[in-house]
Amino acid sequence: MNTNNNDTAAAGMDEFFTRDKANEGIQVPLWRPDGTKSDHWVRIIGIDSDVFRQADAEARRDAIRIAQLDGSERSGEILRTKRRLIAHLVVAWSFPAECNVDNVAEFFTNAPQIMDAIDTAASKRTLFFATRSSSSEPSPSTSSAST
Repeated sequence: MNTNNNDTAAAGMDEFFTRDKANEGIQVPLWRPDGTKSDHWVRIIGIDSDVFRQADAEARRDAIRIAQLDGSERSGEILRTKRRLIAHLVVAWSFPAECNVDNVAEFFTNAPQIMDAIDTAASKRTLFFATRSSSSEPSPSTSSAST
C-alpha cells in the first residue's frame, strides 16, 4: 500500500469503524415486565467494544471446560457463563448497588428479560450511531414486552 495515501484511505475506511462508539456506549431506559417504562436505566457498551470482545474470548476458552461437564452441570454453567458475558456489557446503572459484573449477573438471574433485551440492544450497531439528544432515548429493544 502506498504510504502517501494512508490519510486518504483512513478517511474512507473510518465510515465503517464501530469500536469507538461501542466503547463509548449508550444509556437505555429499563422497562418493567408489564411494559411500562421505569425511572431506571443502564449504560451499555456494544459488542464491538474492547471489554466485551475480551470477555467473549474468555467465555469461548471457558467453553472447553464446560464441554467436559456432565449434562445438568453443563447446562447450569452455560447459563452462568452467558449471564456473566452479557453482564460485561453493562458499565453503569441507576440502581444503588455497585455496577460490577457480579451484581449485574445476579440482577440478570432474577430479571432474565432485561438480560435478553440488553443482549439484543448491544448487538444493534445502529443504536450506537443514533443521534442522542437526551439520556432517555427510545429503545424498544429494552422492553420486556419485545422479548
